[in-house]
Amino acid sequence: MTNKKTSLPLEHAFQKFSELVASLSDEQFLTPMNGWTPRDVIAHLIGWNILMIESSLSILAGNPPIYYGDAPNDYSHINARFTEKYSSQSKQELLSELCLSMRKFIEFVSSLPDKELTNNHGVMHYSGAPATISKIINSLAGDYQSHTHQIKNW
Repeated sequence: MTNKKTSLPLEHAFQKFSELVASLSDEQFLTPMNGWTPRDVIAHLIGWNILMIESSLSILAGNPPIYYGDAPNDYSHINARFTEKYSSQSKQELLSELCLSMRKFIEFVSSLPDKELTNNHGVMHYSGAPATISKIINSLAGDYQSHTHQIKNW
């Protein structure tokens, strides 16, 4: 499996999400639904894009990613930190930051040898399956798809 083929679903999901958020009015962007606003979702995704680079490096080094520790809390501590860190209320500013963080993640993935996407480095996901970079990419793509669906429903 090649890096480009693996990252295409993520890039597509990112594009759909970004287009949807760009189409929101400023009021919609800051209106909460189920405790989060679209602004909060973008802040969350910026943080996860960056965290997935760090997590991939951890896996390559044979260490579990730090976010595994917050899984029992449904990642609420990590997400709260991201929404605080990326606190801008500007849709354009956050979309630019989201784009930059995604570009960094895709560049990171593209820099890896293809075999590293699926190599097992002895790290087990808390679900019991081996943790791989391709699984990180797929999980992040799923997060973008899920949030796109949520925002459409808002």
